[in-house]
Amino acid sequence: MVDLIPLDPESNPSECQFCGTHVSDDFRRTLGDEDNVAHRCLACDSRPRIQSGSAAGREVKYPDPADQPNRNRGRNVSETLSDGGVDQ
Repeated sequence: MVDLIPLDPESNPSECQFCGTHVSDDFRRTLGDEDNVAHRCLACDSRPRIQSGSAAGREVKYPDPADQPNRNRGRNVSETLSDGGVDQ
């Protein structure tokens, strides 16, 4: 008999582990970790970081958009709207 390891019920392998956005099987297989899990995606990270390994959970040399929201950001990193520089 084979013992199966139960999966974390909160974890969904078809979602980005950082932001929860759906990621395709091909994205996870190509850019994810050895278990085909995407730790970051194009919705929450920049393309240079993804291509350097952030989707596989590796530390990369590029600035993280989560730490610097106005730099190289994906579409879900910041919900901040510009006020046009006018104090309110």
